Amino acid sequence: MQWRKKLTKKEKQHLRETGATTLEQVRENVLYQSTNRFPCWECVKIGRKLGISVELTAFHSYHSS
Repeated sequence: MQWRKKLTKKEKQHLRETGATTLEQVRENVLYQSTNRFPCWECVKIGRKLGISVELTAFHSYHSS
């Protein structure tokens, strides 16, 4: 199954707005979110939906201190 078929219209629109049009760009975007104190939760949700595991290290370290 093509990865785009797993996403809703709203999720596809969000990816277009972020400039992520390929699966590799989506993966890079999702992994980038792990470095943000305030990640884009929509991107994280899309990544997890596509099976991209992401550890939100910056977010967790900021909020656990």
